[in-house]
Amino acid sequence: MIEFMPRSGPPEAMHCATVICDACRQQVHGAGNLVWGRRMGSDETGKIEHTPLFAAHKGACDRALDNWLKKQYPQGQWLLMWEELGDFLKQLAYNSEHAFTDDTKGEYHKTILKMPSSDLHAETPTFDPQR
Repeated sequence: MIEFMPRSGPPEAMHCATVICDACRQQVHGAGNLVWGRRMGSDETGKIEHTPLFAAHKGACDRALDNWLKKQYPQGQWLLMWEELGDFLKQLAYNSEHAFTDDTKGEYHKTILKMPSSDLHAETPTFDPQR
């Protein structure tokens, strides 16, 4: 998850934007994945639902996160999608400067955010970093 981390020390105290692993709660730097799920509407409205965006270190953390997400968003109903952290940040930087409304070549669709049934941070995925 993208969060602000408080930092103290010179030259000044500040809050630093960073990506925190949703499995081990440590900063993700370098190799990491972002994951979200999508569910296409099966009714006549065709509504598209999506999950919040989650983050994990590659390896044991993303496997733990994947297991937790599959309990929150059952397979067959939801499609979990993964993207490399670096690729996501490039897209985010681009989209922060370019409005979707200025894109005449594509069509953007309204989505509905579906929160997990339990709060990830109240029930952290089972992962022991000592293993």
